[in-house]
Amino acid sequence: MRISVITGASSGIGAAAALQLTRSGERVLITGRSREKLRSVHGALLAAAPDGTTVPEPIAADLSSLAGVRDLAKQILDRFPRVDVLVNNAAVQPSRRHVSADGFELGLAVNHLAPFLLTNQLAASIQAASGRVITTASSSHVKGSLDLADPQLTRGWSGVQSYGRSKLANILFTAELQRRTPLPASCFHPGAIRTDINRDSPFVRFVKPFERFVLKPPEQGADTLAWLATSAEGGAPSAVYYADRAPADSSPAARDAELAAHLWDLSMDLTGADPWPRIA
Repeated sequence: MRISVITGASSGIGAAAALQLTRSGERVLITGRSREKLRSVHGALLAAAPDGTTVPEPIAADLSSLAGVRDLAKQILDRFPRVDVLVNNAAVQPSRRHVSADGFELGLAVNHLAPFLLTNQLAASIQAASGRVITTASSSHVKGSLDLADPQLTRGWSGVQSYGRSKLANILFTAELQRRTPLPASCFHPGAIRTDINRDSPFVRFVKPFERFVLKPPEQGADTLAWLATSAEGGAPSAVYYADRAPADSSPAARDAELAAHLWDLSMDLTGADPWPRIA
């Protein structure tokens, strides 16, 4: 059976996508930071799985550190030598500047370097399965700029800039993954969705009671993700960036091939990633 791996699946879009895919008979391995939340989502998957569909035990993982990413990859490969779908969905949106255990600005560490390294560590198994890679980006990428001379955002940090820059990096990474490797890769904008990604923001806590009136439920945000995971389009993407099950416009920076190449090289240096499979 196929196996799909979804990071950041203890709540929100990741959990909703896992449920949609499980209901359709897909075998889904969920990962996340909270063991308690993972147990709850896992229970929902077990209840929704059609007869004959197995639901793997989830894996708790801390993607804020490179060691945590490598450990997650090892656990996945120990259980599933071939990965059909990797969904890089985990993300943070801090309201204050934080630094990871490796010394990286937290938004860069979790939202870009973690999916870069996890994809790298699983690349051979994804290729062996003729699999695909999907990354959750955002229209917020238009609010971010990428200064590779200051990758840790030591100057001018803001929550909007940190998150927007990391989502821009997601699109650039996907584009370069298409150019440099044989892996089918795509990313998508889920829409304005009710999640707890920025739960530590005082403003967000204040407006929380009203968000149901202006934001869509996670199930709608997961729709394009599930489509890319199962459709022929997701297996041979005709675009880099999608929204509402269709190719979508991105910013000029997100289409900058030179910037994408430089970001790739920087990410290789920062993560110590292995050699990638190359397009023949």
